[in-house]
Amino acid sequence: MFSAKRWLLLLLLLVGLGGGGYFFLHNTQIFAQEGAGNTAVDAAAEGSALSAISIQPVSAAFDEVSASGHIALVNQLVVAPEVSGKVQAISVEVGDEVIAGDLLLTLDTVELERALKRAELTVEAQRNALAQLTEAASAAELAVAQANLAEAEQNLADVQAGPSDAEIAAARSSVASAWAKYNELQAGPSQAELTQLSADRKKAEIALAEAQRAYDKVAWRNDVGMTSEAAALQDATIDNEKAQAAYEVSVAAANNSEVQSAISSAQSAQAQLDDLLNSPTAAAIAQAEAQVADAQAALADLQQGPTATELRSTEISLEQALVDLEEAHANLAAAKIYAPAAGTVLAIDTGLGARVSAGSAIVTLADTAELELTIDVAELDVPQVAIGQPVQIEIDALTGKTLQGEVTAIAPSSDSTSGVIYYPVTIRLTDDELANVRPGMTAVATIRNTQVALSDGWLVPTTAIAQVDGQSVVTVVDGENTRQVRVATGAVQGEWTVVQSQELAAGDQVQGTLASFTNENTGRFGPPGGGPPGGGPRGQ
Repeated sequence: MFSAKRWLLLLLLLVGLGGGGYFFLHNTQIFAQEGAGNTAVDAAAEGSALSAISIQPVSAAFDEVSASGHIALVNQLVVAPEVSGKVQAISVEVGDEVIAGDLLLTLDTVELERALKRAELTVEAQRNALAQLTEAASAAELAVAQANLAEAEQNLADVQAGPSDAEIAAARSSVASAWAKYNELQAGPSQAELTQLSADRKKAEIALAEAQRAYDKVAWRNDVGMTSEAAALQDATIDNEKAQAAYEVSVAAANNSEVQSAISSAQSAQAQLDDLLNSPTAAAIAQAEAQVADAQAALADLQQGPTATELRSTEISLEQALVDLEEAHANLAAAKIYAPAAGTVLAIDTGLGARVSAGSAIVTLADTAELELTIDVAELDVPQVAIGQPVQIEIDALTGKTLQGEVTAIAPSSDSTSGVIYYPVTIRLTDDELANVRPGMTAVATIRNTQVALSDGWLVPTTAIAQVDGQSVVTVVDGENTRQVRVATGAVQGEWTVVQSQELAAGDQVQGTLASFTNENTGRFGPPGGGPPGGGPRGQ
């Protein structure tokens, strides 16, 4: 049994432990309440027990949407040539202000002018072709066509009739003559011919000797060259040479080329005779009939004029030539490149003498007074943003100056970074004076006094939500007691989830954990994974 002194010591120890427990629980609740403002429970980061964390109304978290981005031009207009060519002149410089219709560049036109001339000549040729096709045939043209037809018909009749007896006889005579000549070459001269040629040669030699003796008798005279004796000597010399040559030719054997030529002539004459004897052939008759058909068609074309198909084909050729001519004119005009709209020249991507291709970017224009800013808005904030909503914009480089703008676009699809879902929102700057604002500057946009679509919702730590019997519940801390409250869950942003419940009220605390801190003074919250979403300039 314990003594009275021991019971007293045990009682004091229990009282001390109870007081310490109360002190720990009390301070834990206070610390958790302050977690809605200045702190979060370190135990959450270390995986320790759940803590009491104050819930936040959605409206408090979404009183404004603020994020950063970079100033950009609303539109940039890229100017490209419609034709290829060499840059002949550049009429603007980077930074120049232009209006619609101002000349920017000029291309060399030599090739374009040649193309235009070719197109004009093609049109002229096609017009002439159409005129000739539609023009009625003249009497002379008809007469020529009729004569050609008559000639073709006569030729057909001659072919069908075959060769005459006279033609065959002449062909036979040619064959006989050709073979006779060949035989003479092969046989050489006869004895009688040799005797005659030898006698002629001897006679010429005697005559030459007599003429020489007569000439010698008068050779002493100064005018001997003018005497009859001199003339007679010359004639006798020529006759002797002729007789000598005739004899030598007759006794010489025929050479191979002469023999081959004689054979070829004989064979050709024989082939002509064979053709006549085998005439008319089917091929010859068909050829003659084709010539008649061609002549008939040519005459009919002249008499009837062009067919509808021929006429339309020629008209199409002319129309195509006219289209090409129109295109050539347009290409020549396109050598001068004008500003399509007013703006500032941002870039010139070519130089004098450079060759540019059709469709390639050569000049970039933009209206530098039309500026915009794109920011990333968290998914919980997006329902509070609307097209046309006013925006205040602060630019880092322009300290103390606030510009005005309005929401012009909200992206239909989302992006995500580190698990945080956001939507790009575009804001147009609406101030009249934007002289010092430049594309690329960093700016912070704040959308204030937005209408809260989820005004009856609450933000609770995602870790505070549990599943009980298929229902989502949170555990509300009420002093030393706790109670479970059913909730309907909504969107999740980082460590926080939007819930709705009629049993939750301002000041309630739920059991959960957080990994980072919140800022009570500004009503804005830290990066994803910390306090409730909805604020803080992004990218700061």
